[in-house]
Amino acid sequence: MKKITLALSLLISTIGFSQNLLQNGDLEAPLATGKITAATSPWSSSITGTSSQSSVNSNSAVAHAGDQFLNMPNDFTSLRQTFTAEVGKEYTVKFWAQYISGQGQPAATDGIYISIRDVAGANGNGTQFDPLISYYIDPSTADANWNEFTFTFTATQTDLLFFISKQARLSGNPNNAARMDDFSITANSTASVKDLNQFNFSAYPNPASNNLNLSASKNIGNVIIFNVLGQKVMTLNPNKNATSINVSNLNSGVYIVKATIEGIIGSYKFVKQ
Repeated sequence: MKKITLALSLLISTIGFSQNLLQNGDLEAPLATGKITAATSPWSSSITGTSSQSSVNSNSAVAHAGDQFLNMPNDFTSLRQTFTAEVGKEYTVKFWAQYISGQGQPAATDGIYISIRDVAGANGNGTQFDPLISYYIDPSTADANWNEFTFTFTATQTDLLFFISKQARLSGNPNNAARMDDFSITANSTASVKDLNQFNFSAYPNPASNNLNLSASKNIGNVIIFNVLGQKVMTLNPNKNATSINVSNLNSGVYIVKATIEGIIGSYKFVKQ
């Protein structure tokens, strides 16, 4: 069961479990059951038609865990929640989803999109980043079981929107009604540049336009640069104590540099202008 005692919650917090940035991510009480509308909180939706609104239902027999879960109809539907992140920090998004059994195999185009967006935007639906921070659940490859999905991203601003939308089934396609449950966004435990202080590691300038300079008292064996989607955009093996990396071709934004010195890994974030 997802319900835990206060004592257990305090114990978990003391041993370093990451906090879920989403409120009522498990969809359990005290979150009320019923339709998700523009007025509900902390989850809301711009969908106005009642037949298209997702809802929080209570049925422990079909929920992923606990008693309550998100029920999504065949029509186009969406829901959202704002959250606050730390710029440059990497986060992991996790959630569970299930296409309802006994309704056939939905088409690949009838799936569910999950995205992290700029909170500013029309109708409270935010604005997509470029490049997109998103994940797609292809229903044509899914089974009828509960499955866990996960992706990572690096925050480029503090005020963000967690947004979910499910496409309406196309004419003639099987039903694509779905359930979702147990949403979480947690900070990843990553190495710090402080871990390389023993080697007098430095990285400059920040922000950088053309070149990012790295130096240390020992040889820098490996350098990997990641974008906000957690994708590797550059890998180098300088094997010397000073190197200059040409970052002029990178898009503007926040990047994470992971450097290895004598088996010790440290991370450093920089802004590409």
